[in-house]
Amino acid sequence: MADQPDSAWPALLDEMEADLHRSFDPEESLPWTPPADAGPLPEHLFDRARRVYDAQQRAIAALTDEQASVARHLSALRTVPSTAASGRSVYLDVVG
Repeated sequence: MADQPDSAWPALLDEMEADLHRSFDPEESLPWTPPADAGPLPEHLFDRARRVYDAQQRAIAALTDEQASVARHLSALRTVPSTAASGRSVYLDVVG
């Protein structure tokens, strides 16, 4: 397959890499829709596309781990009694 000099893929990979760097900042994350007119990936970009894909998979795994951690923290916080209902002070042991 001959590589096309005007291929849209380099710009698409640039965009995907930039999105990846923003993926951990919800204020910066933007939805991405694959373009319909990009054509096949040129062979000389296979390695770069694989690196982008691998980095995306690592980011997904890290975000999944972070989501699970936040869920555990929220679950623990839900076990703390509300002070408004009892009128008493509540102390949370964060050490042990």
